[in-house]
This record gives sequence, C-alpha cells and structure tokens, in this order.
Amino acid sequence: MEKIDVVKNYWASESQKDLQKILSWFDVNASFCSPGMELHGRNSIKEFYQGMIDNYSEIQVTVANFIEQGDNIAVEYRVRLVKGNSEKYAKGFNIFKIKSELICELRCYFNPNDF
Repeated sequence: MEKIDVVKNYWASESQKDLQKILSWFDVNASFCSPGMELHGRNSIKEFYQGMIDNYSEIQVTVANFIEQGDNIAVEYRVRLVKGNSEKYAKGFNIFKIKSELICELRCYFNPNDF
C-alpha cells in the first residue's frame, strides 16, 4: 500500500467516526503533535480522536496535495466539520512518518480557531 493510501484510509476511518479503526492506523508507540498538544502512544492519541468524534456529527477530509520523501509524506488537506446545524471548513498541512503501513509520527499544522 502506498503512503497516500494509508493517509486516505486513515481519514476515511475518521469520516466514519470509527475510533478503533482510526487507532488501527497508528503504531502503538506513535507520536502526535498539533498546536498546543503533544501526545505519545496510541492510548493518548485515542483521547484526541474521541473528542473529535464526540464534538462533530460529520468529519470529511479531502487531500488537496501531497509529496513523499522516504518514510515521510506531507499532505495538504481540507476538512468539512458539522456540529449541530453549524457547518465549517478548515484547511491544514500534516506530515506523516509511515513505516510498515502504520503512522509512527503525525505532525499537524492548522489554525486552531478553525476547529
């Protein structure tokens, strides 16, 4: 499986709001870094995604662009978020380190005010 396919499948799991499936894309010792947050290990990462699932009724992520180098893939994305009757859009940039089809490291860059 190509790295971009891992990323797309991970985001498909997020759109399905399937917490166990989301976590299955992460190595047990993965690290996750985003504005104001640094998490280590699948159990810590679980709390972040539980919050996303609980907070939004719909999450749809679309890949806008990507580039790969070695174990890394940088992905520009757009996301549609629905909460109650409110719909908003955000965009960002993630850098994934993927080994053996698992996310080992995820660094997220986005405007926290968009979420």
